[in-house]
Amino acid sequence: MEKEFTKFADNIRLTENQQQDAKTKYEGVCEKLHTSYYDTEYDGSTKFLFGSYKTKTNIRPLTEDQDVDVIFKIPDETYKRFKNYDGNGPSALLQEIREYLKEKYTTTDKIKAWVKVVLVQFSENTHNVEVLPAHEESDDSFTIPNSSDGGSWEKFDPRKEIDSFQDSNTKTNGLTADIVRMLKSWVHNTTSLGYKSYQLQNDVINFLSSNYKNGAEYSEYSRLMKDLFQYLKQNCDASIQSHVETALNRAIKANSLEKDRKFKEASEEWRKIFGTEFPIAENEQNTDSLTRVFCSPSRQYGMY
Repeated sequence: MEKEFTKFADNIRLTENQQQDAKTKYEGVCEKLHTSYYDTEYDGSTKFLFGSYKTKTNIRPLTEDQDVDVIFKIPDETYKRFKNYDGNGPSALLQEIREYLKEKYTTTDKIKAWVKVVLVQFSENTHNVEVLPAHEESDDSFTIPNSSDGGSWEKFDPRKEIDSFQDSNTKTNGLTADIVRMLKSWVHNTTSLGYKSYQLQNDVINFLSSNYKNGAEYSEYSRLMKDLFQYLKQNCDASIQSHVETALNRAIKANSLEKDRKFKEASEEWRKIFGTEFPIAENEQNTDSLTRVFCSPSRQYGMY
C-alpha cells in the first residue's frame, strides 16, 4: 500500500490555491481589526495563528466546519476597558469586534459573535475565520473572553500545544502531521464520530512517542495505522470506542489482504475507513520506494 498511502497523503493536503485563500482571509480579518484598534501600520504582529492552520494539519475536501483559528491581540487599554465594563464585558468586546468587521465585510453571509469568538463566514463558502480576541500576557499566555454565564476572563496558552506538536513532528520527520491529517479524514468519513481535533492530535503524539519515535516510511503505513487503532482501542474515550473498533477490524483485514497480495481488496478496506480520497489499488504493485514529504509547522504558512 506504499503507493496508495503516498497518494492519499497528497490527496488530503490543501492545494496551493486553498492555502492562499486561507491566508488571504485571516490576514484580511486581522488587518481590519488592527486598523480599528491601533494607529500603526499592520505588519501581522497583532495576530497569532493557532489550531490546524498553524500546524498545517488541515485537510481537504473542505467542509463547512473547518475554520481558520486566529487570535487577535487587543491593546492593553481595550482589555482594561472591557475588563472593568459595567456588565458582561466579554460579550461587549465580541460585539464591538463584530461591528468593526461588518464595516469591511458588507457582503459576507454571516458574522456571528458567540461565547469566546467572532466567526466570519464568507459567502463563497471556502475558508471561514474564527477570530479570538485576546490580551497577551508577559508569560506568553493569553487572557480571553468568555461571554457565557454573565461573562468571565480565562487563561489560554496555545503555544504549549503548538510546541508539543512541533517537537513530535520534528522528531518523527513529519510523520505526526501526516497521521493527524489521515485520522481527520477518518473522522470526516465516519458518521456521528465526535472526536475533537486537540484530543486526536494528543493521541497521535502519545502513540508515536512510544511506537514510532523516529518516524516511518509509506511502506510502513499499513501496519502503523493498524497499530494506531489498536492503541486507540486501549486508550480512547468510551464515546468513540465502537467507531475505533470498527476501524481497527477493517485495518486488520486490510493488512491481511495486503499480505496475501490482494491489494485492490486491501485498498477498498482502507477506503471504508478514510473515504474516497484513498485510491483504489491495482493488484500488481510497484516495489520502488517512495519518500514522504516533511511538513514543518515552523515554516511560513502555505509552504509545505
